[in-house]
Amino acid sequence: MPAAESPTFSTTREGELTLDDHEAIAAMLARAFPSYDHWYAGARSWAGMQPELRVVAREGDVVVAHAGLRRQFVTVGDADLLVTAVGMVAVSPTVQGTGLGGELLRRVDAALTTLDSGFGVLETGDDVQGFYRRGGWLPLDGLTAHYTAFSGDGAGVLVTQDHGWLLREGTRTLADWPQGELHWNGQMV
Repeated sequence: MPAAESPTFSTTREGELTLDDHEAIAAMLARAFPSYDHWYAGARSWAGMQPELRVVAREGDVVVAHAGLRRQFVTVGDADLLVTAVGMVAVSPTVQGTGLGGELLRRVDAALTTLDSGFGVLETGDDVQGFYRRGGWLPLDGLTAHYTAFSGDGAGVLVTQDHGWLLREGTRTLADWPQGELHWNGQMV
């Protein structure tokens, strides 16, 4: 029996993705996030703000891992900061536990470097915090953040979240992160 094909990674700007790419990404995200599969229908390969850069792993034509990144300004306390929002980080359920997620985070680190922002920032559940921490992400304990979430029908709802925030140092360090509440001033990736 032939050995399984190793995933091939690519980092692609949003404007370079084809319709087939969006459909393949959406299908994998729907499998990885079954509670949110209604967001990932057809070629809709995003749930919040559309990323500007995608890190994608494929086995042949099948997407098996994905992360979206987008630079944006946020306000923390009185400071405006350029950060890179990281979201829709997923490994297909069929290949979870193989080390692919760790490689995906290493590829996200490289993408963060190319985007040249001060910090990578993401919000995630308590059950996967250890995965990100092992990948070098630092907890922003005690941070309260506000962002706009959109429902399936497009209604915007202000969300306040006081846990699950993680930071990846970029051109700045954790010591440079200002005090105060985080305001996304829009949607997250």
